[in-house]
Amino acid sequence: MIALAFRELVHGGKQHISSILVALLSSVFATMLIEMDTVLRVQSVGGQFIKHGYVRALLDVLDILFFFVAVFVACIVTANTFGIIMAGRSKHIALLRLLGASAKTLRGAIAIEGAVVGLVGSVIGLVLGLIVTQIAYGSLVSAGTFVDVPIATITPLLIAPIVVGVASTTGAAWFGSRKILAVSPIEATGHTQEPKVATVAEMPRRLRALVIIAFAGGIVLLVAGVAIGLKSPLGLLVAAPGGALSFVGFVLGATYFIPGLLKVAGRATGTSTPSVLASANALRYPARSARSTIGLIIGVTLVTMFTVAGQSFLAQTGPVAAGANAADEAGDQAFLQLTMGILAVLIGFSLVIAAIGLVNSLSLSVIQRRREIGLLRALGFTKGQVRAMILAESIQLTLVGGVTGLILGIFYGWAGVLAAIASDHHIGGFFAPTIPAWIIIAIAAGAILLAIVSSAIPARSAVRISPVRALAIE
Repeated sequence: MIALAFRELVHGGKQHISSILVALLSSVFATMLIEMDTVLRVQSVGGQFIKHGYVRALLDVLDILFFFVAVFVACIVTANTFGIIMAGRSKHIALLRLLGASAKTLRGAIAIEGAVVGLVGSVIGLVLGLIVTQIAYGSLVSAGTFVDVPIATITPLLIAPIVVGVASTTGAAWFGSRKILAVSPIEATGHTQEPKVATVAEMPRRLRALVIIAFAGGIVLLVAGVAIGLKSPLGLLVAAPGGALSFVGFVLGATYFIPGLLKVAGRATGTSTPSVLASANALRYPARSARSTIGLIIGVTLVTMFTVAGQSFLAQTGPVAAGANAADEAGDQAFLQLTMGILAVLIGFSLVIAAIGLVNSLSLSVIQRRREIGLLRALGFTKGQVRAMILAESIQLTLVGGVTGLILGIFYGWAGVLAAIASDHHIGGFFAPTIPAWIIIAIAAGAILLAIVSSAIPARSAVRISPVRALAIE
């Protein structure tokens, strides 16, 4: 099993570049999170805000949340990546099965591959994260934003990015290989296919109950937390787990209802032949499309949520600050702005990881449709039309991810800040969210850029497919 794993690593090293990159980014994310948490706790001299135990506890919760999000998105992307690798190895796997290798042995070898990939990416990411953090800290000290105080760079917590990186990549590799390696040797010689996904109505009863309980129950807790928050800041303690629970329910049910959103997005890209084919391609393997889209939704939701919450907080507390100690309030405001900026950078890592997942999804789509693309080319489909088809599919995925994440982020951010500060007698209860125009513009521009960039590599691969050789693929 070990020998097989290392042989595949040696012969298929290029296949793991995206997996190593995801593990690397996740490790950089986690390392910077650990280091910047230490920095923020030390650099609290500007105001009284950070000195409150409530705020320190909030930072701890945010640390855990961001680390979980990074690992979760990375697992989704890595599982899709190994799905791509398995699709490319289908005939090789069939030969090994016919020669007597069991599915358990092959999956074990793939899990070892995942562990090695995770270890390499995590160690490199740890080193890069430490370097980037030190450079950023030095720049902020030189600019006068931070005071020059000693910071403990090496801490026992830094083993966490490596341990979690190896464990998550191993698990994702095992998960990503489960369907292809579970078939018989004869079935493995056919085309790589992903199972069709049922509609919401056809969802297994237990899963449907779990999704409904998690989502509906979470929303109830969230609303209750906001109601409590109108009278007491303790409402956030109810609203936060409610928001998390409802989002878990959303993620669990994503595979079943995101295809419906993709149908709507398909209409938005027009009725040209490439667009119609792109819509059909996105819906052909809804599980894969949903996994790719949910990673993007998570990233956009987090960016929007903390932006809306932070801007709403600053908008509501600004008038209060005018009548308070100017020096302390200025320090608190500066600290909050700096914290939001650092959080935006950290959350940006999850968006980059989600972008890699989108590229992987489109790449897998091209791999699985080589014969179909060859047939289209033989029937007169130009290279430009093939590129347009891949771009349209990318636009549909990013459109669903961007719009859904924006809506969820505004809702969760508004609910969170209401639960946290609405009870303050200076604020006076319920208030509307502050939604800066730049966040909508940035997400729209980012979605367009992501759609173009993520479609470039798969499109280049698609147009290189020779019609004659593609039609010969069995």
